Amino acid sequence: MTTRIIINGNEVTNPFSRALLIMSAILIIALVTTVVIFILLPLIGIAVTLSIGFVLIFIIAAVVSVVSLALMMALSGKFFGTTDFRIERIYRESHD
Repeated sequence: MTTRIIINGNEVTNPFSRALLIMSAILIIALVTTVVIFILLPLIGIAVTLSIGFVLIFIIAAVVSVVSLALMMALSGKFFGTTDFRIERIYRESHD
């Protein structure tokens, strides 16, 4: 099972670039989660001490990260032109 990262129709094959893209995606998700947990929730008065609260935090963080990714893609498309960004998984079937 191979993961392909395609940007503007070209596949990223450099292992360093692939690792950098994956690590930056993880870092952005961690930053969004941190902002939601430590800034937004205390501002609106939600205590982050119950286990149900933690489940809500992860759901909110996932939704916010998807929205922020879509917003950043729209803004970068507006400022820098059309951008195509796909990550595909290839499943190879074994032929017996």
